[in-house]
Amino acid sequence: MKTLMCALCLALLLLVAGCSRDMAPVSPPDDIQRGPARELTSLEKSLVHSSNEFGMRLFQETSLAAPDVNIFISPLSVTLALAMAYNGAAQATETEMRNVLGFPDMTRQELNASLAGLSRLLTGLDNKVNLQIANSIWYRMGLPVENDFVQRNQAFYDAEVRALDFNSALAPKTINDWISAKAHGRIQDVVKSIDAELMLFLINAIYFKGTWTFEFLPKDTRDDLFYRTPDNPSPCKMMAQSTDLAYYENDLVQMVDLPYGDGQFAMTIILPKTAVTEVANALTAANWQTWHNSMSKEPITLHMPKLKMNYDVLLNPMLQTMGMTRAFDPYQADFSNICKTLPLYISYVQHVSFVQVDEEGTEAAAVTIVGVGATSAGGSNHRIVRVDKPFIFVIHDHHSHTALFIGKIFAPQWQ
Repeated sequence: MKTLMCALCLALLLLVAGCSRDMAPVSPPDDIQRGPARELTSLEKSLVHSSNEFGMRLFQETSLAAPDVNIFISPLSVTLALAMAYNGAAQATETEMRNVLGFPDMTRQELNASLAGLSRLLTGLDNKVNLQIANSIWYRMGLPVENDFVQRNQAFYDAEVRALDFNSALAPKTINDWISAKAHGRIQDVVKSIDAELMLFLINAIYFKGTWTFEFLPKDTRDDLFYRTPDNPSPCKMMAQSTDLAYYENDLVQMVDLPYGDGQFAMTIILPKTAVTEVANALTAANWQTWHNSMSKEPITLHMPKLKMNYDVLLNPMLQTMGMTRAFDPYQADFSNICKTLPLYISYVQHVSFVQVDEEGTEAAAVTIVGVGATSAGGSNHRIVRVDKPFIFVIHDHHSHTALFIGKIFAPQWQ
């Protein structure tokens, strides 16, 4: 099974990882084993690679659209939400989504089973890291939703499926309450209102909380400066620690791997030697794998800023630039596998996220909403790494190498 799209992906470039211190009711195959030690299937491995590639391309397009602002996305969240929509796509719309999302050449059953297996593997990988994945589908009461579409998303994505009176003033609150619960209160009030043409919401929520394997001591945190540009500093709270961490550098970047819990998950900080935009453009799945495989442990004194921020972005233009155009076109989209009687299209893909990085560890959450509408109708021997300029970071696991979250920090915030 292929390692689930390092999926929607790059999360938190360079932060240090160290250790010294066809339709019918269907169900996931029984051969998917739980547990942190199992090997990924060949399908999962292929899926992870292509998924990471999609996530990094999405990160690049998002960064290009907003070059001077902080960005934080979960490629995995976007992938899972769009995968549920993909289960309802047909004809050219299905092909286009497959190509953009990077889904390998496998049947829908194999794809769904690989994503299901990868999700279960990730959430059970490290008992000291809390990783939760939740999915839901909310559809306008009375919409004749295809049973196969519902059954597939329930079986493989464990999706909660509910009919809801979208005309009720309480409908947004009902959906927002689900989002808040799954994001542990870190993401709230995403759905402000429900327009008349909206027929469904396909929602993924991911929550991550991990303590550093080697925590930073609060007494070592100092007031410092972070340089957006060489002549434009801003104040920040800079944490510090000295320990053995996985490290790599080349002419373009310095990279440090900072592990969580028992070391199955980590944040990799990618500190550019040139402009952060140049590194973002170079962050492909192939480069990510090559750079990360080249890391080795050495004594590191790390200085990195505390972070706390919320991020909200409409992904329509990025996905369209990447080639997913039919799905957003009311007159060309084909989601007949969701509903046969009403022409549907993707109205919007909204991505909302939260991240907090402090001395203890990292808390992160992301929610992706696919709104579906109807056609309307330390010492001298230590290498010193100072993360005091724009950088990228990726939160990932060491087993499947799936990119859970990817961020670009232009100026650290503590909201």
